[in-house]
Amino acid sequence: MVRLRTLRALSFSDLDAIRGFLTEAHALDCAQLSDHLHTDLEQGPRDGFVAALAEDESGVLVGYAQASVGNDGFVVDSIVSSSYGGDIDATRLRLLRAVVDEVPADDGVTWWTHRGEGVEPVAVALALVPGRALLQMRRPLPLPPAIVPANTVEVRPFVVGTDEGAWLAVNNAAFEWHGEQGGWDLITLHQREREPWFRAEGFLLHEREGRLAAFCWTKVHPRSATGDTLVGEIYVIAVHPDFHGRGLGRALTVAGLDYLTTAGAEEAMLYVDAANTGAVGLYASLGFEVSHTDQAYVRSPKGTPS
Repeated sequence: MVRLRTLRALSFSDLDAIRGFLTEAHALDCAQLSDHLHTDLEQGPRDGFVAALAEDESGVLVGYAQASVGNDGFVVDSIVSSSYGGDIDATRLRLLRAVVDEVPADDGVTWWTHRGEGVEPVAVALALVPGRALLQMRRPLPLPPAIVPANTVEVRPFVVGTDEGAWLAVNNAAFEWHGEQGGWDLITLHQREREPWFRAEGFLLHEREGRLAAFCWTKVHPRSATGDTLVGEIYVIAVHPDFHGRGLGRALTVAGLDYLTTAGAEEAMLYVDAANTGAVGLYASLGFEVSHTDQAYVRSPKGTPS
């Protein structure tokens, strides 16, 4: 039987143990926290942070769960190592229940689930219902010339300390409806700028009519110790609503893929809402194929329809 500890602040030793556990879990199971949760863990935590640690009889960390404040309430997730010899699903439920029980009853909860079995019973036990589905799509690099559009656009790199305000205005207008990407503030952006993967030269901006019209923010993932394929990600891409219908989405995607190719990436990936059929079709036309689907399970804020 594992022992659970629920914490709102982490000691240095706890943080080191969590970091080590997450590194091993990723190497063993390709399991990782969402970008939102990982950033809060490493650079926060912000108010509302909750962590639950599952330790075996010898004090070794075998599972971890976290709740962090998001735009639509709290984002939660849990990871249990496949090396744990006990009941993994039961431990996942205990971890998630520990952090969800700390979330105020009036606040929403979003749990993004990944590949694997045993998800639905856990969601039911936590009174969470299916929400959005997120597709991970991938394609090899470089792009073949046959699918590169003729209407390429001029881009320039993001300038730290100068472009934050204009970028936030475009991002929040484009993602007003979005639970994770909408409603960013300067603190959130500064957190990402401090991430070790951040490269301003891969954060591409397109200006038109004297203002920022669109952007493509890329991310190169570290190559694993086994020397796997170097993967580049279209991390965030958006066009301000005032500039829709001009083909900028496709052109900026191609600009981002070109940058990733020059950065040495051999494969490209991105995430897109399954319900965003226009974007899914655009990426499919550029040769992206669905790799897997992440499903959200949610508890709506009190007074909001599920």
